[in-house]
Amino acid sequence: MDEEEEYTESTWTYITLCGEPTIYDGLRFAKDLIIANLCLRFIIQCITMPQNVRHCLCIIIGTFLLYFNIGFAISWIIVLTLISYILLLVFTCVYKNRFRGLIVSVFAILFLLLCEIFFVNPKMWQHIRGIQMITAMKVISVAIEMDRNLFSDILNPMEFFGYVLCPANSILGPWISYHSYNHYLNVRFLSKRRWILIIVTNLTISMLFLLLSNCIVPWYIEDVTKWLEAFRDAQAFRMSHYFVSSMSIVSMVCAGFGLTNDCHSELEITKPFNIELPRSLVQVVVYWNIPMHQWLKTYVFKSCQPYGKFTAILTTYLVSSLLHGFNFQLSAVLLSIGTFSYVEYNLRYKVASALEVCCLANPCGKQCEHKFKKNSVLAVFLNSIFSIITVVHLAYLGVMFEASFTIQESGYSYYHIMSKWENLNYFSHVFTAFMYVIYIMM
Repeated sequence: MDEEEEYTESTWTYITLCGEPTIYDGLRFAKDLIIANLCLRFIIQCITMPQNVRHCLCIIIGTFLLYFNIGFAISWIIVLTLISYILLLVFTCVYKNRFRGLIVSVFAILFLLLCEIFFVNPKMWQHIRGIQMITAMKVISVAIEMDRNLFSDILNPMEFFGYVLCPANSILGPWISYHSYNHYLNVRFLSKRRWILIIVTNLTISMLFLLLSNCIVPWYIEDVTKWLEAFRDAQAFRMSHYFVSSMSIVSMVCAGFGLTNDCHSELEITKPFNIELPRSLVQVVVYWNIPMHQWLKTYVFKSCQPYGKFTAILTTYLVSSLLHGFNFQLSAVLLSIGTFSYVEYNLRYKVASALEVCCLANPCGKQCEHKFKKNSVLAVFLNSIFSIITVVHLAYLGVMFEASFTIQESGYSYYHIMSKWENLNYFSHVFTAFMYVIYIMM
């Protein structure tokens, strides 16, 4: 047997040994989500019932799904939801149409921070943090929309708890507004074949991303240099994010959410192609989690916009960081992304104005007035340079999301984070400072 055949055989053996348990664990995780949401959809599809009964159905199935996934830790989700609803009732009676959004937002964020610091052990918190974040986003969006008079009356308990505990997105997300949730409960589609095809397609895609994250990416990128190692760890983490995003689509579509009456999917959680081959860090921020970006833009950025654009951007990233919990690792990454993307956006704007070239952080529209259009040599060159810079930033920022289950379970220490960036000589922070100096001098 020659070396090429030995290499092929060893590669296939590795992928098989790694791939089989990976796919098994992925499908086992998906099983509960699929069964719970298929039950919800079949009942809604086959039985005519009042809307409040449908909300109750979401509460019952969603509660069982949460319990089977996180056990008695579901009590923290129930407490957050119940107190938020009581605050809405109290402040509706006392202050009518004011302060509900602010009060519920402050309470929800403080509740998450207190749970993480004092009440929930670190291992359990790592397990339920994402679920708590989705819950907080839901109750905050309802409170702010009530202040904006987007509801004719306060939601009754069945509507509120049905929305929060809905099995379609209570585990993995994505966030959807109450109005979208209420709408999808009434969708009764006809093409079951297309529905099944969407489920199978996204389930297959999610398993592919899981294989890439656990088996393929760690195998094909070797530890040649520290930057290649950083790129490998960051890409493996990104693939795991795409897996979760694809699985959340499976969960939603199984429940019939995100579908039109003719069974076309309206869901878009992330855009892997635009992240792996990015135009700018600004677009990465948008496409990483589209529903969360919409939530932050609608309920945080627009609320703070009257106080100035920079204040609005800073507050948006601060709220995003706090929603993820009192976690130095996530806070450091999110605030760094905010700083990097802000500097990049403004520098590219100045370069585009000075050279009359289409190199803005976001692509120009059809009515682009730049002298050098997007297909010109200068535009392609500049956009390629900024794309390479963004890829380097992604490797730098993603290197600390280590694949080690033990470290993820207990959380990342301050020393762990700083040692990762120190190993890369704080390159992205230094380079961003250099870009900011150029921006000021232009």
